[in-house]
Amino acid sequence: MVLDMAPDTALQHVQVVSEARQALHEVRGALAEVYASAGADPAEPQGVARRYNLNRNLTWKLSRVLRSDEPLATLHHLPGAGGVEIAIRAFEDAGADATVAERLRGALANLQAVIERHAGDREGLELMLESMGLFERDATSTSGRELAFRGNSSVWGLQCNARTSLTVIAPSATVPGKLDFAIVSGIAGLQRLRPGVQWRLYRAQVHDDKGSIMSDAASVEPLEPRREPDPPMMLRSLCSPNVPQLISRPTSDGVEILLPGGEVGRSAAFDCSFGYVFRRLPNAASETNRFASTAITNTIPGELLVFDVALHRDVQFDSEPEVVLYGFPHGGSESPALQTDENRLPLREQLQRIGAHPAALRMASVPSIEATAERIYSSLGWQPADFHAYRMVLAHPPMSSRLVMRWKLPAPVGA
Repeated sequence: MVLDMAPDTALQHVQVVSEARQALHEVRGALAEVYASAGADPAEPQGVARRYNLNRNLTWKLSRVLRSDEPLATLHHLPGAGGVEIAIRAFEDAGADATVAERLRGALANLQAVIERHAGDREGLELMLESMGLFERDATSTSGRELAFRGNSSVWGLQCNARTSLTVIAPSATVPGKLDFAIVSGIAGLQRLRPGVQWRLYRAQVHDDKGSIMSDAASVEPLEPRREPDPPMMLRSLCSPNVPQLISRPTSDGVEILLPGGEVGRSAAFDCSFGYVFRRLPNAASETNRFASTAITNTIPGELLVFDVALHRDVQFDSEPEVVLYGFPHGGSESPALQTDENRLPLREQLQRIGAHPAALRMASVPSIEATAERIYSSLGWQPADFHAYRMVLAHPPMSSRLVMRWKLPAPVGA
């Protein structure tokens, strides 16, 4: 997919961002002056609590505000105006300069004015910054993604514990200069929340950067023989025994698999996986195809998404892989040609480089990943020692969205 990525630094110049950052910077600076004037040590919140007869939770929060490297991050810890005022008065009683104390009160008032002007209240400002990818809530807080997961589960009537995708890529054994992609997509702990739900679980497509179907450039093979009446590409060896009879339906650019209505709740929850091999995909750039990529589309409310890509040591590429998250704000086509910067979602998570051996891919929360890797390597006769892997993990991934990992293809030989 050929897309120019908009730099995240552009968000820094949005008025609400710049004003909030400046206001928080002033609060932090004035608070530091008050601490210094009173002779308090922000690195010792418990000692400050004892010395000035303050609540330890309050002094801990103020210490975190002063020691944070990023002004916006102080929103996690900045107490409400009443709490800060209690601390100001305690410091004044201990001899802090009144002028310095008034400067802090003025900075707090200015921050409140910024919040009311742009967001109404602090929760609104946090939500706004979180939406831009500039604010991350405490682990104990409920994030916007988690709230969306709960709401989507209720609205759409199903959810899963995890969505997984493992792509293993190696040079073609039959055609020099081409690549074979083995892909397994899994759903763990899928359960209906109401009985009449029919939902698309899986879809297979191959596109170039412009969104054109590449059916003439590659062949598709199953990873294991089909068992009737299972749908195509289903990996029965990686599925729960209680998988319901799924619906298979051809599309204009591939095939899709759907969940029929049925039993609800955890007693009917199941795991299922689908896998295949795309043979003879290009390993050199062209006018319409500058990138190799693989993706996982998330259209099910889920608690976790795990996206793994293992590359053979002989696979050549001109850049380290990058990961981009695209949303479908109009609920429309998933064609790569329609995945534009305007639909790009913030992504705070970092791409990890990990080992490609099945044991190295193991996750306690999603044990099926190790078995998936073993299935791919054994089916294709590939040796894990010849690969290195990249992993992306998202908690409560947004739906509907597509997570894409891509890297630049090398120039054609002789170009």
